[in-house]
Amino acid sequence: MPIAPPPEELLEQPEMELMELFGRMRWLTEEAGFSGSLPSVWQCSDESQAIKKALFGYVFDCPVFNLGRVGALLDPNRLLTASRHGHDLIIHGGSHIGAREEGGIGYVDRVHGSKATCCGMLGRLLDEYLQLYRRAAALITLFRGVGGVKIEIPYKYLFHKPAQPVARIHIHLEKLADGEAVRDSSHGKVYRLNADFAARHERLLEAVSAEREPIGELLGADCFHFSKELDHQSLDPRTLLEVSLFEFLPDIVTSTRPHRRLVDVNTWRQFHRLASYLTDSFDSGERNILVVAGRTIDHSIRRNTFVPQFGFWMEQGRALQARYFGPQEVGELLRGAQVYRPPRSFLEYAGVPG
Repeated sequence: MPIAPPPEELLEQPEMELMELFGRMRWLTEEAGFSGSLPSVWQCSDESQAIKKALFGYVFDCPVFNLGRVGALLDPNRLLTASRHGHDLIIHGGSHIGAREEGGIGYVDRVHGSKATCCGMLGRLLDEYLQLYRRAAALITLFRGVGGVKIEIPYKYLFHKPAQPVARIHIHLEKLADGEAVRDSSHGKVYRLNADFAARHERLLEAVSAEREPIGELLGADCFHFSKELDHQSLDPRTLLEVSLFEFLPDIVTSTRPHRRLVDVNTWRQFHRLASYLTDSFDSGERNILVVAGRTIDHSIRRNTFVPQFGFWMEQGRALQARYFGPQEVGELLRGAQVYRPPRSFLEYAGVPG
């Protein structure tokens, strides 16, 4: 059983405007005595993230060092290079999603006027598995028969095959069915409904009639798993993300907002990957390090807001005393800080004469 990501509702924290977020981060680090601070970011290489990166550098009066790749995939090896460019490190990162959600998928308008999935990389990764799940949820049916509710499962979900280069969904029959099939149907088998499943969904099952209807959202994450041959040695960004997220995909596709859930789970995975690297492998010396991670919401390619979800604070390289902040705690940390306001205009920071 994989370690479960934080619940969806816990990750739904208040949004912050970027200048407020970065201003509070700068105030916190100045109060803590950070010096020679290098702002660094891991995020998707999408053009919608460029304004965020520019404002981060503006508030800290230093161009931002890049730690990420497409899909907000962290490259921890770049931290070694970053450490040669600055002393204390202020790291901001996480995945992003378009603010306009349709059918559980986030979208943003691109500069040429077309609406596009955002984050596109994570959206394409999700699509393969989401379609498998939704097809199974539509083809597995429930109906009321003699003795109670029955479940009909097509043969395609009863024959388990070894992992293939393409993804497959495998139904956990014991979670849905009670004992042997009571009869065959034209394209599958009919079973009595599992007693535990029936008790868990008693109220929803009251509406089931003699007419077959899709199991739909009752096909929960514990009722199936995915299989696919994955190349764990690949350096391709999509494959790296897929390997990292594979065990959590049942939880993701069963969410009412699967794209957002994928974005949040990826941020959670990459944040803890970064924190582990900082405490176990990175030669931090006596550096101070602050990490704030979360979900960026793209209202357009020019405007983002940010939902803080995770924080990490290490003082003077003392890894054993490093502090971790969950979704509520990192929000409290930031809201407890004042908002630093740069004394120079953005044009002055960019070197444009007045």
